[in-house]
Amino acid sequence: MINEEVFTEQAEYLSQDSFEKWSTTLHEEGNIIRKLSQAGAKLITGPRGCGKTTLLLKVNQKLLNNSRSKVLPIYVNYKSSLKLEPLYRNNTNAAYWFNQWLLYKVLFGLYESLENNNNHENIEIKSLNNKRNIESIIKLLELGSIDEIQTETLTSASLIEIIEKIIKELNLTRCVLLLDDAGHAFSSEQQQDFFEFFREVKTKTISPKAAVYPGVTNYSSSFHIGHDAEEIDVWLKPTSEGYLEFMHSLLKTRIGENTFNKLLETKNNLNLLCFAAYGIPRSLLNMISKFYKSDTQIKLANKEVLRVIKDNFNRTYQIYDSLRIKLPMYEKFIDIGGNVYERFLNINKDFNKGGRPEKQSAIIAIQRPVPSELTKVMGFFQYAGLVSHQGISNRGEKGVYELYELHYSGIIDRNAFFSSRGVNIENYCTAFTNRPNHHYPRYSVSGILSELEVDTTFKLSLPACPNCNTPRISEESKFCSSCGTKLKDASIFESIVKQDITLLPITANRANSIKDNSNINCIKDLLMDIDNRQLRMVPQIGPIWANRIKSYAEEFFA
Repeated sequence: MINEEVFTEQAEYLSQDSFEKWSTTLHEEGNIIRKLSQAGAKLITGPRGCGKTTLLLKVNQKLLNNSRSKVLPIYVNYKSSLKLEPLYRNNTNAAYWFNQWLLYKVLFGLYESLENNNNHENIEIKSLNNKRNIESIIKLLELGSIDEIQTETLTSASLIEIIEKIIKELNLTRCVLLLDDAGHAFSSEQQQDFFEFFREVKTKTISPKAAVYPGVTNYSSSFHIGHDAEEIDVWLKPTSEGYLEFMHSLLKTRIGENTFNKLLETKNNLNLLCFAAYGIPRSLLNMISKFYKSDTQIKLANKEVLRVIKDNFNRTYQIYDSLRIKLPMYEKFIDIGGNVYERFLNINKDFNKGGRPEKQSAIIAIQRPVPSELTKVMGFFQYAGLVSHQGISNRGEKGVYELYELHYSGIIDRNAFFSSRGVNIENYCTAFTNRPNHHYPRYSVSGILSELEVDTTFKLSLPACPNCNTPRISEESKFCSSCGTKLKDASIFESIVKQDITLLPITANRANSIKDNSNINCIKDLLMDIDNRQLRMVPQIGPIWANRIKSYAEEFFA
């Protein structure tokens, strides 16, 4: 039997042994890891599930395990940062408390690094603070119970002093801060405060590295990409050299050579699933898990392969669609974006009709200038992984174009290649393997948006006055233009956790079973389920599935 942990999608939920056993070397990974281990501030960017966490954990592991390394790594996961977002709605000192949380998380990570360092016994870590107290402060901040916190203010300067003292005592040269899930919080205030913190902790001996998302990360006005930090795209595109080899290696490492060889019996079907994953390892693992019955019963039947690819596209699109909850101000942008994406697929389908396998294109070129509203939507697409930016094409007098490639699962699901009655898997594999470099449809913005008027259609969805229900005049409005009532924004976090568990990537039957056999109905109920006690009461949910469902809940607001 294959251990169910094999299909765990997020690296941070794997045991240390499994993480080490199942790690697969990514093309260009050595260069990326070297940059993340060296001096200088870095931002690694890519959509959800592309491997940012895996890379940061590998750097952390490499530096901790190398006895000759002169670098102290500190890994910090900021996934739960949205829990502090309600403070920005009801506390005038929200930025201060968020900054305290950022600093204490680093201090806690420092403790863990010292405990994993062979020389930690030489450090008097008690002088830093009590580890249990630090963990308690972090939990109180995440619960919003700031009145219960009784401790001195931790500053960036004092944290730097602590780290530099330890570096000196351990005879090291520098420290790298590996800040995971740093740019995912959907509160723009939090994101901007984070990048101020990022700039403050950067010194000659302390090099911060952070994982961010394309399209949704908001930098502070004083933070500049290129000057304050180098940006590194770590998304392995399906057109990259060695793409299929990496995906095959990933699967072979996870499920074992014998089981992998059974998948190779239908190699075209396997390769189509690899292409459909679109460079997202967790998507491939999720799709393969749908075929697994046992290590002797795993077969990739054509019809089932196409159904699983359709589900993968829907799941990817749901990440985009969930932004209407996480970014309620942009609800209309999300709605219009859905129509724009369907337009992209139809444009490509018409363009590819009747073409040879080596002449099929998944790219659409949009002529500059692209209005800021559509640029925002394209950023949302990139966050979800629905498109990848492929650069710029300068056609001289004909104009300059932004190139975007569409998610291969969408291409397959809509049969956007060949325009034949059914999907020919072998032809699709040939088409994805032999991509033309300069063969794609070129459109102006007006040609894409058709009759939509950008200036009147892309409207921000601003909450009305809670007293008289008068619509807000603008995003910056602080008081109602009609009755003068002070305006407040609804908490994004509180809106998210009120959502029904049916929105999680679990079957309707499982969601109903959870509701029928426990007190869990919404996301918040899952987050409040200490030690998964309620989940474990549900039939057919053991420890692994309980942890998986809890991780889905945490990912939902991440």
